[in-house]
Amino acid sequence: MDEKEFLREKEKLKEVSRKLEKEEHVIEDNLQNTSKSYDKESYVRAHLVYLGHKKLQDLKKIKDKPYFARIDFTAKDEKLEKLYIGKLSILDSENQQPIIIDWRAPISNLYYDGRVGKSSYESPGGKVEGEISLKRQYFIEKKELLKYSDIDLKANDELLQVALEEKADDRLKNIVATIQGEQNNIIRADMNKALIVQGVAGSGKTTIALHRIAYLIYNCDKEFNPEDFMIIAPNKFFLNYISNVLPDLGVENVKQYTFEDLAYEIIGKKLKISDSNEKLVTIVNKEFDEINNGDINTIIQESKLKSSIEFKTIVDGFLKELEENYLPKKDFLLENVRIMRYENIQKLFTETYKDLDFEKRINEVKKHIFSKIKNNKQIIEDTITAKRSARIKAMLKDETLTEEEQREKRIEIFEETESVLKKLEKNDIKIVDSYFNEITRKDAIEHYKDFIENYIFDKVDNEILGSYLVRNTMRNLNKGEVTFEDLAPIIYIHYKIYGTKVKSKLRHVIVDEAQDYGEFQFSVLKTILKSNSMTILGDIAQGVHSYRGIENWKKFIDVEFPEGDAIYTTLEKTYRTTKDIMYKANEVIEKLPEFEKQFIVKGEPVIDRNDSIHIKEMQNEDEIIKACSEKINEYISKGFKSIAIIGKDMKECKNIKKKIEKFNKDIKLIQSKDSEYHAGISIVPSYLAKGLEFDSVILFNVNNENYQNTVLDIKLLYVAITRAMSKLDVFYTGKIAEIMN
Repeated sequence: MDEKEFLREKEKLKEVSRKLEKEEHVIEDNLQNTSKSYDKESYVRAHLVYLGHKKLQDLKKIKDKPYFARIDFTAKDEKLEKLYIGKLSILDSENQQPIIIDWRAPISNLYYDGRVGKSSYESPGGKVEGEISLKRQYFIEKKELLKYSDIDLKANDELLQVALEEKADDRLKNIVATIQGEQNNIIRADMNKALIVQGVAGSGKTTIALHRIAYLIYNCDKEFNPEDFMIIAPNKFFLNYISNVLPDLGVENVKQYTFEDLAYEIIGKKLKISDSNEKLVTIVNKEFDEINNGDINTIIQESKLKSSIEFKTIVDGFLKELEENYLPKKDFLLENVRIMRYENIQKLFTETYKDLDFEKRINEVKKHIFSKIKNNKQIIEDTITAKRSARIKAMLKDETLTEEEQREKRIEIFEETESVLKKLEKNDIKIVDSYFNEITRKDAIEHYKDFIENYIFDKVDNEILGSYLVRNTMRNLNKGEVTFEDLAPIIYIHYKIYGTKVKSKLRHVIVDEAQDYGEFQFSVLKTILKSNSMTILGDIAQGVHSYRGIENWKKFIDVEFPEGDAIYTTLEKTYRTTKDIMYKANEVIEKLPEFEKQFIVKGEPVIDRNDSIHIKEMQNEDEIIKACSEKINEYISKGFKSIAIIGKDMKECKNIKKKIEKFNKDIKLIQSKDSEYHAGISIVPSYLAKGLEFDSVILFNVNNENYQNTVLDIKLLYVAITRAMSKLDVFYTGKIAEIMN
């Protein structure tokens, strides 16, 4: 650092801080004036006050660290511009010139992708060419410049290395200052095609996804609202993380769901969903479904089938059959006047309006019928009047009726016909309702029951599988319970018949941990979205739910995006673990069979720390417990904020907790129902560790018995290893697992 330049930059920071203070006062004054200028109930006032408070809130967020970078850029035939880049854009209220440029602005791409020398960026008006004469990073804390660093385009810049030294509870939550080239390409990719990202553990997939939303909303603010975006996350842990990060990026009101939450939102009915991790444990431990006499292969086959595009095709056949028999099979008559033949009504329903859900189709058909009624209004009125006269005449000839009874009957006939005549006079479409009220309406669950009980069996080639699927699914449905794999067909059936209750129009969906979702789940999302505008992030190596999810990106793309409306890319660098830990994880995943490995990307670590792995044999589990306790105390003394003991499954984890509490009281067992993680000491099953990261990880008893040479065990061990940032301890009794060597 040049000392004179450092002093100049310190003075610049003071100048910017003064301007921000001034802007803060301007906004506060404007808020006071707005309160006086507009009526208290005014919508305009409410909107201006909201915008003012948001600006004030944003400004206060960045005051202590207003910017993190600078670009000196001279566009062709223009003057040199010194651009200071931060989390948010701030304009000088006096001259409307930028004090700080938002990291999402097109020109800011020069910082992430440009090199010193000739460069260019894409602006809304087209390509802007010019020259970068300086790229600079700043280290600012509490309005104080600590140092600066001049850089060119390289992955391991100084700011990144500082960020990677942070502890697990706050590192890389917000990466705007350290976005790398491969990450930047994903964040700024075209949203009109599906973007599929295979990213290794620790490559920042979730964080990149959130920054992509922030980028898209900023650059498409005239076209989209935040509510037009949806994130599908695997569990409540992810949603909790997302809810903390998005507001810091200046984004609010983005829809955030698990797939289970989405099912509830669409169907409008709370479903009792069995814990999908229970099925995973059943498969891992090679247990049997004793109640329905299902072996492991059949259990896996059932999940695979229900999540497949083939299953959707079978559901489509069921819906086609339902469609053919949905309407009353009769002509529409009004007072013995035939308004419309059944064949014509059915044609409208099954052909003309086939792209709408059943309920919307009915509404459109009603309009057609009513239009016919209006065209025949006089004939119908004459028929009604004549019919009324005939009824009264016949009634008067009935000698069994007393005079009083005749009077009452006459009133009744007049009231009945008058009701129809008034509806005709008022052009009331309700006169059509009686025809459609004959439809037997069922909710999506009831239709799904019909599908399982009366339709599916003959459509499954494997009789054993078909029999198990019907028996197992009906048992669950009769208990009022569904599995994760049942959600896609239930959502799909509901959507096709009743549409969706999701109010705003969805424009883009981001799916994290995408490898754990099947073809049917994605097909449902595309159906709701009505486009291919999706960002899909996953890691085949972490596909612990592969029995229902994606095992092969090529097959997935061929099925879901056959028209070529998809871009496939990879994230190969890992910013979480040390080289030694990542290399060990790569050795484990290398044990997968060849057909599983073709879409595995091995992680390239950028952190190099010595002495990060310890593997030790123990005589028994009690010795492991004692060693775990000693390691926990050691790491606490070193200032580690998050420490995890990872067991194979929940049963093992509960046993660990029971024993280790004698030594360490303040320890939490993470379970499926949990929605938050607040650092500290945790015990977590391997399959729930996905998506989490810890300063140190202790793997409990990685022996041959616990982790065998199966695809699922290899992936679970890979997940467990890649949770560790700085330290990985591996304990085992007997022989260490072969897949660990």
